[in-house]
Order: sequence, then C-alpha cells, then structure tokens
Amino acid sequence: MSELLTLRQTIETIVACFDDGDVWDRYAWVYTDRDGPLMSCRFYLSSSDEETDLLIDEDGEGLPLVAAEHALSHYLEAVTFADVLIVQKRQRPLSSLEDYARALDHYVRIDAFLELGEASDADVDAALQANLATGLYTEYDLVLAECPANKVGEAARAVSALFSLSIAESLSLCRQLPLSLGRRVNALECGQIERRFAALSLPLQKVTHKALPWQ
Repeated sequence: MSELLTLRQTIETIVACFDDGDVWDRYAWVYTDRDGPLMSCRFYLSSSDEETDLLIDEDGEGLPLVAAEHALSHYLEAVTFADVLIVQKRQRPLSSLEDYARALDHYVRIDAFLELGEASDADVDAALQANLATGLYTEYDLVLAECPANKVGEAARAVSALFSLSIAESLSLCRQLPLSLGRRVNALECGQIERRFAALSLPLQKVTHKALPWQ
C-alpha cells in the first residue's frame, strides 16, 4: 500500500490479515512520522519487497520510497506491532483504540509488553456478548442450513472432503440440517469453505465475529 494511515487504519489493516503468518507475508515494517501523540500520527506499512530497495536518508537510515518521501522513521516490525495488539486484546478483550495506543507506546518506550494481568471472566463474557473474535483476527461461523434433495449427494461429498468423513456419515449429516461447517474459522478457511459450497450452488449462513469493538 502507498497511502499514509491513521493509527486506527493501521490496526484495522493488521487485523484484516488471516493470522500471524499472513501478517509476516504481507508486511515488513510500520513507519510513522512520530509527530505528537500516537493517536494523531500517520503510519505506513511496507511490504517485504519494498525493504530490498531502500533509500538512505541523511541519518544513514534505509527507508522505502514512500517512507522517505514523507520523512517517516522506523516504528516497529509489523509482526511485533501485531504481537502488541495480541497481548493487549488477550488481557483486555474490549480494548479501545486509546487502549491499543497506550500498549504500543509502552512497548516502544520500554521494549516490553504492557502487563495488565489476565482478563477477568466478566471481560471474556462481555467480549463474547459483543460478538468479538477470541483472538486478534476476524473469525467466522459457517452453517449449511438448507439443501435441496437433488443436491444432498453433492453436499455429502463436499462434507466428506471437508471433515474427512465417510460418504455414509456425510449423507447422514446432510439429511439432518442445519450442519455446522466451521466455528470460529479465520478468513482464509472461511473463503475456502464458502467457495467449495458456492460451486454447488449451496449458499451458507455466516456469522462474523469482529476483531475490534469499534468495527
């Protein structure tokens, strides 16, 4: 990406990934102008490709073109940025944007995660009631709610492949709908399951568990 982002947009871009590995594959570094409070800073997420062709600034710092053009500096590696968010959410599932900003600022200043203690049962229950993902990344529930009689055989073969079941077991499941095809799966798995059943003209019911309270 080439545009500068707000802190909120940067966090939302990170949580739009499938998982930690996807963050690693997509992004290398987070850069910022560090001009005033973190909430008012602008950020840039570089890709791994950009980190191989750097411009050297007057301080001898290697920067990708966009970061150099906007006088940005290194902030955190993208995977470390994500780790800070993960630790914060694990401790406080309903963290606000301001909470994440404090956690990031603490990590950059102290080189350690902000320790808040384990989340209380009340916090966890509140997050579940708010339909939040259990981790940092968006999660999905998928259900096969309806299946025409002439599609049961095809559906059973798809279910058999998905769950490594026998065709007989899968047929039994497809005749006793609704059938859960995935609970709390990530975006990559969700897309794979949806495409499998869309190819059979069998739409699925989907529940989205958002990553962040403000989404």
